[in-house]
Amino acid sequence: MIAVNEFKERRRKLLEKMEDFSVAVIFAGASKIQSEDETCPYLANRNFYYLTNIEQENSILILLKGCGNTKEYLFVSEYDEVKEKWYGKRLTSFEATKLSGIDNVLYLSSFDSMFGMILDDRNSSFSNINNVYLDFSKEQKIRENLFIETYISNLKLNYDNKNFIDIYPLIVRLRMVKSKQEIEEMKEAIAKTNVGLREIMKSLKEDTYEYKYSSLFYYTIQDYDYSPLSFPTICASGVNATCLHYPTPLAKTKKNDLILLDLGAKNNGYCADISRTYPISGTFSELQKIIYSIVLGCNKMVIETIKPGITIRELNNLVIDYLATHCLKANLIKNKEDIRNYYFHNISHHIGLDTHDCSFRDLPLEPGNIISDEPGLYFKELGIGVRIEDDILVTEEGSYNLSGNIIKEISEIEKFISRNKK
Repeated sequence: MIAVNEFKERRRKLLEKMEDFSVAVIFAGASKIQSEDETCPYLANRNFYYLTNIEQENSILILLKGCGNTKEYLFVSEYDEVKEKWYGKRLTSFEATKLSGIDNVLYLSSFDSMFGMILDDRNSSFSNINNVYLDFSKEQKIRENLFIETYISNLKLNYDNKNFIDIYPLIVRLRMVKSKQEIEEMKEAIAKTNVGLREIMKSLKEDTYEYKYSSLFYYTIQDYDYSPLSFPTICASGVNATCLHYPTPLAKTKKNDLILLDLGAKNNGYCADISRTYPISGTFSELQKIIYSIVLGCNKMVIETIKPGITIRELNNLVIDYLATHCLKANLIKNKEDIRNYYFHNISHHIGLDTHDCSFRDLPLEPGNIISDEPGLYFKELGIGVRIEDDILVTEEGSYNLSGNIIKEISEIEKFISRNKK
């Protein structure tokens, strides 16, 4: 669990990046309508959560920066007996302070008037506020029937003397570099994911619906400690594995096919993102070994290459060349340019509170970044799709594979499956 002091430190760093005479407003957000009177599962805006440790709907954070002084305010919903009967307990002011480290916790009903006072140049208590920082991230529903774009547009009309600034880039730069505590959360999420993968390997057999393995993974990590999924599990066997985000796991496994799994568990909000490819029978065919070995070799090459200063774009260029060279040698393609027909995604993305964590992809990597390493080859005509994905920490010296305990060598996989088949 991330300590409260770390959330305090994140806000301090963000305030440090803000201009003097500024206010920042960051919304937790509200649930979106899924259908009729049903809402989508709620997840607080990750930038809001990153700064507050609060997951409660409709909460709001205000950060004020004068010249040499700062203030913090958190707004949460008032106690409502009827709502709590229907939807469960809401945070008290004391609980919100304990979670966030923010002493000034106010009720949501006072937000509009207080924010108006802050922006009113005639109010001596909050004078000289020139800059208004907001999270311009699209699709944010910040309250009933109100989205962030409309809210910002209205503010600009009413306060045309203010400078409105997107705070998203400032928060992204903070989120890209993980702390020691965040790295520990990621390690635990990966460990849970490994437990789920091992259960799948034990259960592999032909003539089984793909979705049964997705369900097995989900219930395994739920039993671990009620862990949620990082994202909907991708479980694709045979030719289905050549579809990158295969959405309908309704096919039955065949004895001589491979099964590709792209999945992850969460730990305290932090996401694991792991891909592994296994033989249903427990043994790779010769052709499967050739393709798998190329992908595995590429995966290892990337781990060895990752270091501070290199960019994800540069890594991907190296991957394209590696896969093309080795596929050409194996007579899997006729010329190197063909490789983009069989490797058509990117090698990496940042990972953290989001599976595809916010980042500036063209920035050089730096210590504390956690990124994926996921080469793949997808030969539809052969009915073979292989992806191997690890979660890699960028270190001062190079890199460290956080998912190094999740087996991926051909011999290890075959040995584990043969020993543990149920």
